[in-house]
Amino acid sequence: MNTDRQAIRIKHDKAVYFRNCCLVFAASFAAAFGRMIGFPSSVNVALASVSESFVLSAFAGSALSYLISGSLTDGIVQLCSILAIAAVRLIYPKGERREPFFDAAVSASAMMLFGCVMSIALPSDTYTASLRMINALMCGCIVFAASLVRQRALRAGTLDISGLNGVLVSALYIVFISSLAGVPTPYLNLGRVVGTACLHITVRRYRNIGGAVAGSLTACGVMLAVPSLAQNTFLIASSGLICGAFIRFGSLLSALVFLITSLVSLVAIGVNADTFTMFADLVAGTALFLIIPPTLIKNLLRRVVGIEGGANLAGQATSARLSVASKTLSSIRTQLTLVTDALDRRTREDKLSDRVKTCVCTDCEMLELCERHKDVKASFIRLDKIANTYNSVSMLDVTNGFPGCVRRSLMLRAFNEIHAQMLDERADQLRVREMRKLIAGQLSAMEGILSDLSFRVSDVRSIDSGLSAAVREHFEALGYPNVKACVYVDNCYMRCADVYLTARFKGELVRLTAALSDITECDLAVPTITEFDSVYRMNFCEEPQYELEVKSYCASSGEEYSGDTFSEFSDTPYRKYLVLSDGMGTGKRARLDSMFSVSLVTRLLGAGLSMESAHGLINSLLRVKGWEESFATLDVVRFDLSAASARFLKAGAARSLICRDGSVMAVGGQAFPPGIIENCPPDVSEVKLFDGDIVIVFSDGISEAKASKTAAGLLAQGATLEQLVTAIGRQSPVSAPGGRKDDITVAAARLSRRK
Repeated sequence: MNTDRQAIRIKHDKAVYFRNCCLVFAASFAAAFGRMIGFPSSVNVALASVSESFVLSAFAGSALSYLISGSLTDGIVQLCSILAIAAVRLIYPKGERREPFFDAAVSASAMMLFGCVMSIALPSDTYTASLRMINALMCGCIVFAASLVRQRALRAGTLDISGLNGVLVSALYIVFISSLAGVPTPYLNLGRVVGTACLHITVRRYRNIGGAVAGSLTACGVMLAVPSLAQNTFLIASSGLICGAFIRFGSLLSALVFLITSLVSLVAIGVNADTFTMFADLVAGTALFLIIPPTLIKNLLRRVVGIEGGANLAGQATSARLSVASKTLSSIRTQLTLVTDALDRRTREDKLSDRVKTCVCTDCEMLELCERHKDVKASFIRLDKIANTYNSVSMLDVTNGFPGCVRRSLMLRAFNEIHAQMLDERADQLRVREMRKLIAGQLSAMEGILSDLSFRVSDVRSIDSGLSAAVREHFEALGYPNVKACVYVDNCYMRCADVYLTARFKGELVRLTAALSDITECDLAVPTITEFDSVYRMNFCEEPQYELEVKSYCASSGEEYSGDTFSEFSDTPYRKYLVLSDGMGTGKRARLDSMFSVSLVTRLLGAGLSMESAHGLINSLLRVKGWEESFATLDVVRFDLSAASARFLKAGAARSLICRDGSVMAVGGQAFPPGIIENCPPDVSEVKLFDGDIVIVFSDGISEAKASKTAAGLLAQGATLEQLVTAIGRQSPVSAPGGRKDDITVAAARLSRRK
């Protein structure tokens, strides 16, 4: 099986390599036809520089283009530069070239060198030699821009067209259209044809603004290659602006409006030699757009983000404010802890004997005489211990300690009264100290909540205002006013859409999801819907790469109620939780405790808190339980279906099992159940999962050794999850030897790649 997979992978890699060779060959062939400031274009040299291991394909395409066009002599500088770049690639492999400036410097230096050689071999005037140098510098700029954009896109996982990236992408687009426009074709101009198709694609995403910007950039690219075509080409900017208003009615109607508007504009400015060719280019570009498969356009645009606007800045500001608030609460909690420790230290230093001595002996005329005796200090310490041990002292104790004291009765009364007073003070201080610790715990939980919210806000990589407006308009067209919608890309590079409605959605969710998938240019999953105070939140997320199958088994120890509670839920389509709680003991009381823990953690996780913050808040809340109440364990597993990983939180729970390729390993460590002690950190671990991995969680009524052995044996036989959890549950009897009874719950989840 592994050999077959390896053969398939090798065959696939060869097919991808051959395809890339053909693409680089065709692109270089087309780019070599263009001209830049009177010389053959250097775009093919730039393409060879950024094409990594396909330099020779770029050389072959360029050489064939020069041979066909009869300009081999003029293109000798470009061909020699491509060969020089190939030589540098052999000396400095890819791993040693880390900065875009390196590729740009090599390309520009090669063109300058061979440009100087050409100027010497074919004597040229200073003006021509200067233009060759400028052409070389332009090649370096193109290489630098392309390498920088590619580096940022690979590092971020998305192509961000905002800020500096937007400027660089626009410049590269102009160069791309200019290269295609320079290709000599008998009836069509390839630059305008491809530019028209790109305009329609941009209109599909960014509406009016996208059409106007794409049309203007296309006109600039055509103007650089063929200045005589610039007058008519600039009309497509206004046509793109107008057709963007009709994209909501479908791509076909938008394309027809674009052609009609362009035709009217061409007739309005007057018929010239380029009028019919221009309209033919627009028709060909529109037809090219319509025949491109929609899935190809979706795959092309799914990782493009921008344009950054006020929503992004507002999100960054909100994240910063939440972070500041979290740090402020942390500072307050630290100061409160310091005050509590200082008061405790002061209480420990305050002694009963010192207070009695101050009260009784300060104004006594025998004070100087008593201080000369060495046994006085020891006698005070001995009476202090007697009072703390028996809660009082007697006259005999005072007489034995201070036989010569003239104020024995006053000292007796002072010891007993001050001791009772100090007991009351310590009880009050103990209550205050516990209250301060409880407040500190609440502040710590709030600090975690604010940190989670700050992370969730900063988790948004980019907000697409154009798509947000399109989603909002779609809901308004369905009859839902006052809709708030936000389409964004999160840190997992998943496109998401949050929609807030003031009324429950009554339509078909599948049809709605399909419509929003068309709008956002990606495959969305059916949304998760939450409701709070008559506001409904619909969260749409891109379909994750993996899916999760979950099965569970539960058995009671004979009581009417099982003390175990199990729940599975999702807060997003690509994040799923398994929550298991085992109440102490059996019966109704254990059931109530476990249900309370599961219900509370489910609501907190669904509200956006992290597992650690949810546990901290639950631990703080359960510390105020009465002594007649029991406790419950907490076992939470979070599956990330986009990154294929699992995060485990154990608080008094049994270890979990991960089954992979016939082997079984345990995950998790020891930790107290929540609510027992003040600082009760859980055991948290994270594991990378792979296709076919199975995660098994169970309560402590099941033996880990037996469960591991049973899972290994059944999975080797190809058992289903239902058979697996049933076998593990039934092989662990609820009534163990010795009369001990316990409830049993086992759940298994299999991760598999979505088909």
